[in-house]
Amino acid sequence: MTTSYDTQAYLLDRANVHDTVTRLTLNVDLKSWDGLVKEVYAPQVIIDYTSLFGGQPLDTTGEAWAKSLEPMMGAFDSTQHVVTGLVIELPQPVKGVVRPDKCMVVANVNGHLFRRAARGGPMMHNGGRYVLDLVRLPELEQKGENPWRVSKQVTVATWEDGSTDVMTVVAGIGH
Repeated sequence: MTTSYDTQAYLLDRANVHDTVTRLTLNVDLKSWDGLVKEVYAPQVIIDYTSLFGGQPLDTTGEAWAKSLEPMMGAFDSTQHVVTGLVIELPQPVKGVVRPDKCMVVANVNGHLFRRAARGGPMMHNGGRYVLDLVRLPELEQKGENPWRVSKQVTVATWEDGSTDVMTVVAGIGH
């Protein structure tokens, strides 16, 4: 494990953060709840879908959150989430800067949700952005694994189009 914060460490952190965020949407679409626990979420997480569903942010474990997604996301016939335009906020590796153990990411996200049984049509598309806090887990880094995990996920909805009935199966998120 390197403790210096040089260009190589900075670029590795950026790549690992990018991979963690990409794995978030990929594991949801693959319905890999184990992947979310092992590759994406920190042991303790705050999940905020209030811009979509109201309610309050949820403070829970990464494992409990991933398991709670199974029945909700399993109700869809298919989903595709696309995350792009990641702005990863890490300090530049200049003299005197300490290697970070946390960072923030803002990214665009689109969701395409398909449920045959939905009244009014089977498709719902929505878009917005994620505002994510990530933390470095040293125990993963010591094992040679990607150490970055999501500790806070805020989903900010900015638009939607399609059958709102498609979304009724996930209306319990954050409650």
